[in-house]
Amino acid sequence: SLAQAALTLSSLLLAMTMCVHSAVGQRRLVRPLLDDGAGVMKHPLARFIVPFAWHLTSGIGLVLAAILFAWAWAPDHAQTVGLVATGIVFAAGGLVDAFGSRGKHIGWAPLTLVGLSAFAALLL
Repeated sequence: SLAQAALTLSSLLLAMTMCVHSAVGQRRLVRPLLDDGAGVMKHPLARFIVPFAWHLTSGIGLVLAAILFAWAWAPDHAQTVGLVATGIVFAAGGLVDAFGSRGKHIGWAPLTLVGLSAFAALLL
């Protein structure tokens, strides 16, 4: 159907955009900020959070791309796909944040809880 084609195109474009966002943003924005080390980038926590948040944004976009793709091809399983993708990206993101920031970034706990709650929803 046309809707299936549109959802597929949307999901693939979003996935490609998020991959480019991560790779090109790392090279053209994040790396220069880290290399410059001026202002807030002098602080170790900021040096961790900026690239972490940049790439987490890409991961969240990939969650949406997975949901769109599932709506196109397996609408009966789109909720499960969304919960699994959300669980993986947020639980992993929260744990990376916890370890990478040594627990200093307040976001690690809610990110982890979002992921764990999504996993829990699969069981309920």
